[in-house]
Amino acid sequence: EAERLNAISNKLADLKARELELGGIFDYDSKAEKLIEVSKQLEDPDIWNDAARAQELGKEKKTLEGVVVTLAEIDQGLADCRDLFELASTE
Repeated sequence: EAERLNAISNKLADLKARELELGGIFDYDSKAEKLIEVSKQLEDPDIWNDAARAQELGKEKKTLEGVVVTLAEIDQGLADCRDLFELASTE
């Protein structure tokens, strides 16, 4: 039993390390900051006076969300798995 728990714990740690590598490869931090910036620009009603710029920002936002949201979901999923594992291993 302890060996199985240790193997699961090691696998979760490995997955977390891989997730951190993905964040670096995809430059998560700068993309998350850029997503906030682009979203704020799109909230400005004046941006819609320049339809081409608004469309460009909309496309950029969608691309950024693809990376940021996906990596955030992976992070949350791993955190949930770790929490469940810790809960199960204490019982």
